[in-house]
Amino acid sequence: MTDEACPRCSWPVAELPPEARHRGRGGVEYLRCLCGSWLARVDGVIVGATRAD
Repeated sequence: MTDEACPRCSWPVAELPPEARHRGRGGVEYLRCLCGSWLARVDGVIVGATRAD
């Protein structure tokens, strides 16, 4: 299990539902957190997040 969490609300990424995950090209993955932020993850590392609405 990973200890990564949303930088906006601290929700654990491992606990996000499968439908919150969207694959990009290469090792890029986009995740929609429960707080509304989009998280960008590259090769398993969160590299950016939008602000929650």
